Amino acid sequence: MQKNKRWIYLGLICAVLVLGTYFMIQYFIGRRPFMYAGTLETTKVVLSSRVASDISEFFVIEGDTVSRDQLLLEMSCDVYKIMARQIDNDFARAAALKERGHMSAAEYDVLSRNKQDNDLKLDWCRVKSPMDGTVITKFREAGEVVAPGAPLISIANPYDIWAYFYVPYSVLYKLKVGQSVVGILPEANNMRFPGRIIKISEVAEFTPKNVQTRDERTRLVYGVKVRFENRDLILKSGMTIESNLTDEQ
Repeated sequence: MQKNKRWIYLGLICAVLVLGTYFMIQYFIGRRPFMYAGTLETTKVVLSSRVASDISEFFVIEGDTVSRDQLLLEMSCDVYKIMARQIDNDFARAAALKERGHMSAAEYDVLSRNKQDNDLKLDWCRVKSPMDGTVITKFREAGEVVAPGAPLISIANPYDIWAYFYVPYSVLYKLKVGQSVVGILPEANNMRFPGRIIKISEVAEFTPKNVQTRDERTRLVYGVKVRFENRDLILKSGMTIESNLTDEQ
């Protein structure tokens, strides 16, 4: 009889422990804030050819770090170089004639415009970086002939990294531009990254299919753009980052 009572007591204790564990789990899950998820992107620039020419030489390769105004590649531009010799000679003679009063201002202006136009095209033959960043893609190789508008090289700024989070209308009143938020990388032991809201869309849209959320459903949402600090370059374009869009995590 005592043995049966002992088993009954043990069963009751186990049941209490199981129920207690269950309710504790439910309590902490219920307290966990809803996490939005967005895909990280960086500011990227695609540099295209402004002239028709063949590429003489690339001075960088994919993965190189470049600075603003650094020379990336040079195009031969043989046609513009040949024209430059004639145009420069004509302009020098025109300047001398104008100084002696033997050429009208209108004629001189035409030759001046021709020189400026050709000089500008020669300058376009030397493609420089518009910003500090990293070379992402080389679309061409040395020796290839390209037309105006053909993509040559792309550069991204890994320090300027951001993500769009899509939130329902009911959450908008809690958010404002300039508000501090914290982003979390679940795959990196929930490493935290400070961020700031820089844009809130004024127009609603359907939830984009490429956005991952823990509560996947089709509804009207508003895009919230958040820029994150990336001093150590841990964050990279294409990663998924989570946030509840407040400064409390």
